[in-house]
Amino acid sequence: MKRNDLKEGNGMRGKKGFIMIIALLLGALMPLGFAPFSLSLIVPLALVALLQLTVSQSPRFSALLGLLFGFGFFAWGIFWVRISLVQFGGAPLALGSFVALLLALYLAFYYSLLLYITKRLGKWLQAAFQTQESTMSTSKPARSSKSSLIAFAIQYGLIFPLVGVLLEYLRSILFSGFPWLALGYSFTDLPVSYWLFPQMGALMASFWVYWIAGLLFLLLRALWGKQFLLYLVPSIAGGVIVALLMVIVSTISTPIERGNEKIQIALVQGNIPQEMKFSQAQYQAIIRRYYQLTEKVAPKVDLIIWPETAIPGIYEDDFSLSTVLRDLSAESGSTIVTGIFSTEGAQIRNSIVAYGADSRSDQLYHKVHLVPFGEYIPFRSLLSLFGNMIEIPFADLSEGTMIQKPLSFMTAQGRFQGGSSICYEAVFGDEARLMGRESDFLINISNDAWFGDSIGPWQHFQITRARAIELQKEMVRSTNNGITAWIGSNGQVKAMLPQFQEGTLEVAVTPIRGMTAYARLGDLFWSVSFLLLLSLTMLIGRSYCRKLITRSSLPATH
Repeated sequence: MKRNDLKEGNGMRGKKGFIMIIALLLGALMPLGFAPFSLSLIVPLALVALLQLTVSQSPRFSALLGLLFGFGFFAWGIFWVRISLVQFGGAPLALGSFVALLLALYLAFYYSLLLYITKRLGKWLQAAFQTQESTMSTSKPARSSKSSLIAFAIQYGLIFPLVGVLLEYLRSILFSGFPWLALGYSFTDLPVSYWLFPQMGALMASFWVYWIAGLLFLLLRALWGKQFLLYLVPSIAGGVIVALLMVIVSTISTPIERGNEKIQIALVQGNIPQEMKFSQAQYQAIIRRYYQLTEKVAPKVDLIIWPETAIPGIYEDDFSLSTVLRDLSAESGSTIVTGIFSTEGAQIRNSIVAYGADSRSDQLYHKVHLVPFGEYIPFRSLLSLFGNMIEIPFADLSEGTMIQKPLSFMTAQGRFQGGSSICYEAVFGDEARLMGRESDFLINISNDAWFGDSIGPWQHFQITRARAIELQKEMVRSTNNGITAWIGSNGQVKAMLPQFQEGTLEVAVTPIRGMTAYARLGDLFWSVSFLLLLSLTMLIGRSYCRKLITRSSLPATH
């Protein structure tokens, strides 16, 4: 081999290595588009840069760049999951970090698939051009160029966003689902979410993030090549079709009507250190703190809400505490809602109990989706290799049934329904809508103390706010150490308590009746619609390219 060939090979490897580092760094910028930073524009811009990096690369190398991009995104974006394993599970720092990075690698795989599929479908779309180009008349380069440009525009203007949103949906259901940091949530703090989320939900709104990125990328190419129409028409046409579908879908919603009543609610934040929470020696002190905070507000409100597992015991076992809370409810006329564990046979569940004046009026709700590395350990078969190095309290909980009734509360102004969710299950909009669509307001209780003073609780809070926007209902959220808040039907924070402080937050919630289009249809309708649109894009796009090639190969007539 010649010395020049060696130099050229080393240069190519060096260039690819540099591109790989850039892809990793671009991914690391992505969490800045979400809470607590909420620099939303960073998300599509980072995607534009990624597309530019991969535009001339092979499908395989593009897939590798997508993997690095996704790893940079999630390695920082969800690295806080290690805290529950290390600080509260007793795992060594190296093992906790390994598990967090393993999860990040799994999530990064979806971005690898995104670029690989986009590249492969783009090549398939241009197959008509590639197979007939050699037989084309060389005197007709214009149509050949036009066909190639249109195929390129369809690839990045339609295929890229459609595959992107379908993979987001797949991530939300595969292996019980983990839709954390789905790109649509970057819209939560923007006014556009007020229209997008009630029609299609935050998860499916990810389409528009990918679509904006594809459009910006094509716009840059158009500026360089001065072919505005050819580059932009497919993307704009696809956007118009989806927007029209949203308009049509919006007609099936029922009118959103705000009631004249005000439900007086007190949210209690106990701020119990996580290392004390499940200590038997601290049980009485924990209950005393919540009871004392509750006594002060009970006569003034209709409803008092304690956080997730505020009572670190079993509902069926602690008769004396239940009696005390029922007596307080009867005396004050308020309903006390708290997080607690409940049992059924050998199963232990994370539950909500609403204490009324007597045991017959108690209502129970059981958590459906459990939080990984907090209530169950993913990859348990793999982690079993490490023996008993991870010991998280109550990390083997059982799920509740999918269909459960909202909690019902009687006040002086009438009876109202509160759609409940516990902690992590608020991440699943398609499930939250089933509980929330028949409710007058939303209740979320949580305990993000598992993840310390990290960005995780703020990301969780942003996702929870998206549920309020999707269903157009006000939400009250009670947590152990923050973020306890009253959220408006537009997702805006109307009042909140500071993190890491005990206290109560008194709010006056307006019941809202009606059902948004998303509450009716959920994610499945949109995922099927996007899949059909992708299929039509491929068939029509390839057919059109073939027609252009056929026309360009015909002899000129005079």
